[in-house]
Amino acid sequence: MSQDTIAPLVSVIIPTFNRAQFLGRTLESALAQTHSHLEVLVMDDGSADDTPNVVARYQEQDARIRYVRHPENLGLVRNWKAGIAAATGSFFCILGDDDSLEPTFVEELLAPLQADPNLVLSFCDHWIMDHAGTRLLERSRENTSYWRRDQLRRGALTDFFRIALIDRAIFIGATLFRRDFVDPGFLEDEASAFVDVWMLYHCGQQGEGYYVPARLCTCRWQPGGVSRSWKWRMYGFPGEIHCYRHFLHDPALQKYADIFRVRLSHSLTTYGNTLLSLGHTQQARASLREAIQLHALWRARAGYALTHLGPVGTLASRWLRQVRRSLPTRSDVPNYPEKGVLDLSPSGKEQMNTRTVSSAAPPVYSDPAIPVS
Repeated sequence: MSQDTIAPLVSVIIPTFNRAQFLGRTLESALAQTHSHLEVLVMDDGSADDTPNVVARYQEQDARIRYVRHPENLGLVRNWKAGIAAATGSFFCILGDDDSLEPTFVEELLAPLQADPNLVLSFCDHWIMDHAGTRLLERSRENTSYWRRDQLRRGALTDFFRIALIDRAIFIGATLFRRDFVDPGFLEDEASAFVDVWMLYHCGQQGEGYYVPARLCTCRWQPGGVSRSWKWRMYGFPGEIHCYRHFLHDPALQKYADIFRVRLSHSLTTYGNTLLSLGHTQQARASLREAIQLHALWRARAGYALTHLGPVGTLASRWLRQVRRSLPTRSDVPNYPEKGVLDLSPSGKEQMNTRTVSSAAPPVYSDPAIPVS
């Protein structure tokens, strides 16, 4: 009997770019897994910092580390794609280069995958830590609720697409995938920063998912990161638009068409107003026109009107953006913009979205207030 039959090889893929200061702790958490039959695959996307030396130091201590360095920056999507293509394990996960795994992450997520060959992935909840590595307890609880994981129970999902694409409860960094079910071609440049959702969409076409209600990894939350920048808006929203357009016209997702229509309108509106604020008036007008046709938001109407005012409209757009940012906002709007807009009639309670439903209360996580790195 082979070692892979007894303890399957699991690939921990760590895409990285200029994160040498955090990478050591990330590697340590991957190497400390109770499931020891691992390969840790570091995909260096042309880092200009001390990343090669950091990896070399850990390679001297542990031969399970493989290091792939791209001579030039490929970008997020192609680096992830290269990592999945290079993985030789029967299962794999994608670990953020500034995040960390709990010691039993692989062991606990691997168990349901081994028990059910129809599962394409299993996923868990996760902790949030700050820049310094201190676990944020209340922020972690809020994050669990924010993404509706507090409404899930342990078990196989009965509506994968709702949980993955509507609730977006599956965090890619807290997921273990079955390699045979995941084609690197699932990752497309057009999805850009929305590539995790696009990847999960394709996974849902291959098999089922399973939820383990435990925080088995930790994600570093850094205010002011790229996801909050103008650069991300120009990179990220075209990916959202690409995905929502596709979801809207997929026959298998038609019961969610109204939701995707509203979300596509929101993405087009935000992208259009961003283009307007940057002075790209014609592109902004096209984006905002499409948004209005889908679902007439006041922000889309206002932005569209401003596109006819030339430079004055651009200045007004920037001013309105500053005003809007200063106003209180509802925390659920970025995730679920259809809430309060559509008259949705849920088919059942959220906690019934898993096949194996526990009658027990939602999981209560222990909250050790200690630094995790």
